[in-house]
Amino acid sequence: MRMSVMVLWTGMPNGHRIVRSLRAAGFHVVAAHPEGAAAGRGWGHVRPLRYPAALRDPDAFVEWVVRTCDERRIDAVLPVDEDISRVMAFRRAALGNVRVVGPTAAQYDALANKGRLASVTDALGLPTPVTVEVGDLAADRSGWPAVPCMVKPRTSGSEIEAPQRVDTEDARDALVARLVASGHGAVLQELIEGQRWVVQSVRGPGVFEYVVHRVDLEWPRGCGLATLKRPFLAPQGAVDVARALLDAVDYHGPSGISVIERDGHFYAHDVNLRLGATTGASIAAGFDFPRRAVEAALELPGAPFGGRLRHGAEHMRLDKEVEAIADAVAHRRPRAALACLRRIARVGLNPAGMLDPSPLNVFFAGHLAARLVRRRTRTADAVAETSTDAPAPAAEPVVPRTA
Repeated sequence: MRMSVMVLWTGMPNGHRIVRSLRAAGFHVVAAHPEGAAAGRGWGHVRPLRYPAALRDPDAFVEWVVRTCDERRIDAVLPVDEDISRVMAFRRAALGNVRVVGPTAAQYDALANKGRLASVTDALGLPTPVTVEVGDLAADRSGWPAVPCMVKPRTSGSEIEAPQRVDTEDARDALVARLVASGHGAVLQELIEGQRWVVQSVRGPGVFEYVVHRVDLEWPRGCGLATLKRPFLAPQGAVDVARALLDAVDYHGPSGISVIERDGHFYAHDVNLRLGATTGASIAAGFDFPRRAVEAALELPGAPFGGRLRHGAEHMRLDKEVEAIADAVAHRRPRAALACLRRIARVGLNPAGMLDPSPLNVFFAGHLAARLVRRRTRTADAVAETSTDAPAPAAEPVVPRTA
């Protein structure tokens, strides 16, 4: 009998690619997406199962997973969303016999907790930026890294503010205050500028397969999500950092580890113990990332990735670049908007390129429109809370990337 895998979260851009990859590999795939979310549909899973939102009602979510796995005889669950990965990591006991392709609580806390990650890299003798965790606004500030610096939430999540570069003490203090008030806590980190690399890998018993991607562009520029990647055979230093971290916690499954290179030293910037939003980058490079993740975590036989990269492969997060265009238009920066359009056209015309999500996907337009509306609403709310005299964003740089 075919093994049955339930994919939890099937939205754009990675959900539909993961479902398609696993089905092509011969798995019976059950697609599922949160209740009330318009996204989550794709060819082959037009009507995904709907589960209670993991953050709003984690108990109901866990009960739904256990019941659904029993009723549908699911062999393994693959969490794709960060919030779901975290909830399932810390509620393994309540999940009973459900097999999860993801981290345990200890593994998640060691690597995905941004405050703990610096402690782990330091203990392993890896390059580590000055890092301070703040849970109380009255804390002593003498050890805080000087501005400019990075401010991050202690944990990642879809409903938590993204890491940001701050250039003034006022901006730093305001962001720290919001994160502390939200209950998530803040992590202040020394600014590391240099070339960013992402190691997407699969680790299991006797298995360590990976692709290294060079990040050429991010959104927001300089400190955001990777939007343009190219696969590389090097540098080995980035691979060594990723492997050391995964070996340290004996993690089995997929991961995406972001590393920044400065003066020949490689600093771990961020760790995702799941199939991330740019899973398509490894697929475009010739590495069937979702298939090998499930096979390695469940100790199933499967053809290993030989490390041969597809010539000329490059991956672009089209939805994020569209956001960049919208931002450039809103701030009357036509050259920046035109530069985005040229890059999109170049990747789209590249036979080995991947625009992700594909502009030919009929479900993409509605998904993108919803994202832009949410983004515009958040921006309007933020503007209403700040002075109308705030300076406009700077012209978009491609580099440097920062941690």
